[in-house]
Amino acid sequence: MQVYLFISSQRVAGCLVAEPIEEAFKIIPCLVDRRSDGATTKDSKLNSTTLRFGEIILQKETTKKVPSVNFLEVLDGNNNGAIICEEKAAPAICGIRAIWVTPSNRRKGIASQLLDAVRRSFCVGFTLQQSQIAFSPPTSVGKALASSYTGTTSFMVYKPNAMHS
Repeated sequence: MQVYLFISSQRVAGCLVAEPIEEAFKIIPCLVDRRSDGATTKDSKLNSTTLRFGEIILQKETTKKVPSVNFLEVLDGNNNGAIICEEKAAPAICGIRAIWVTPSNRRKGIASQLLDAVRRSFCVGFTLQQSQIAFSPPTSVGKALASSYTGTTSFMVYKPNAMHS
C-alpha cells in the first residue's frame, strides 16, 4: 500500500491511498435510471442475490438487456445508489482505495495531481495508463472525479480487501 500526500502551505491538502490489485470491473453506465425524486427505476425484471460486506453490498443480477452484471452499492448516508459493473473482470494494476482533499482546496485539481503522481510512481520505471487503475466503490462525488479524470463514465472499480494490521 502506498500513501500520497499533497502539501500546501505546510499543511496536508490532499491524501490518496493506492494498493496493488490484479483485477477490476468496468462500470456499465445508464443501466439504472435515477429519477429526480431519488427513486430508482429498472427497465426489466431482475433476479438478484445480495452479499453484504460491511458498508459494501455486492449484488449479482440478471436482466434481459445485459445477461449478467455485478452490483456494487455504497451506503454512505447519502443514498448514492448502485454501481453496476460487467461480470467479467479485467486486469488492473493499481487500486485507488481512498482519495480525499480538504474542503477549502477542492476544485483546484489536487485530486488529479495525486492521481497523476500515482500513475507516474506506483510502478518503478513504468507510467500506468488510466485503464490500469481502478477505484474502490465511489460515492457520487467520487464517481464525478473518476469520470472526469478517466474521461469516461465506464471507469474501472474494484472491491478492496480488508485492511491488514
